[in-house]
Amino acid sequence: MGEIQPRYIIDFNDIPSARQRMPELEVKDRISNFEEVELGFHIEKAQEEARRCLSCRRCLGCGLCLAVCKPKAIVFEQEDEFVELSIDEIVIAPEMVSSSPMVNEFINVINAFQFESMLSSNGPTGGVVMRPFDGEIPQKIAFILNDQIAGDSTYLISCAVCEALLAFQKVEALAVSIFASDKDKIIKAYEKEIKEGLSVIEAEVKEVKEKEETKNLSVIFIENGQNKEEEFDMIVRVQLPKTSSYLKDLSMKLGLNLNDKILLDTPSPSLTDTTVSNIFYAGVVL
Repeated sequence: MGEIQPRYIIDFNDIPSARQRMPELEVKDRISNFEEVELGFHIEKAQEEARRCLSCRRCLGCGLCLAVCKPKAIVFEQEDEFVELSIDEIVIAPEMVSSSPMVNEFINVINAFQFESMLSSNGPTGGVVMRPFDGEIPQKIAFILNDQIAGDSTYLISCAVCEALLAFQKVEALAVSIFASDKDKIIKAYEKEIKEGLSVIEAEVKEVKEKEETKNLSVIFIENGQNKEEEFDMIVRVQLPKTSSYLKDLSMKLGLNLNDKILLDTPSPSLTDTTVSNIFYAGVVL
């Protein structure tokens, strides 16, 4: 009597989690119907399995992935092929990248994209708001809007206020100050959302200095014609993102006249016409 031995798979010690078990229909429920037995992963389990599966980090050509892949979805001999599709309309979704660092960039000065990632439970800090320098939970955060040169500041205001309100859900006894050039515009748009601990300062920020010992940050600004200075644990710079080089190249290939305009994503993006019929941008062009 022979026994087929499965291929030996190395047991990696640093695999973050065990393989997810496929949920199945209970036996007592199977006998009375012809429903699918394997129910499939919910999105959370599928994401966990994808992270576990990708934990080898880079391909060494060992073939272990092929050995354990039951659907045989891995084909090492697969080559690139050109596929031609006939379509009626094209919608280009924006790919945004952070603008270059602003002046006076210190370790506890981050941009809005980095802070948004920090707020996410799937982000680099697991949803914990912390200072990059020492990992401490900041109790006083400043949002500085670069709206003096941004023209329409609606996007910047929305970004700053929304992220500030999310930060209040993460940190107890938090104090947040938003530096902007139009205080009334923020108050009018977010009057109901403004809460205790959140203040809007209509001022021109002149300089940001770093405290050498604590790495805290002093914001030097002009408010009502007076020079003032206030210290913060962390600063979030809010400025317009840049259009990615990929999107610029794609627009050029399709004959679209994007020039130096910025394509912004929105929660419910509308379609924006381009210079070519039946090709649209998903989002707002500034």
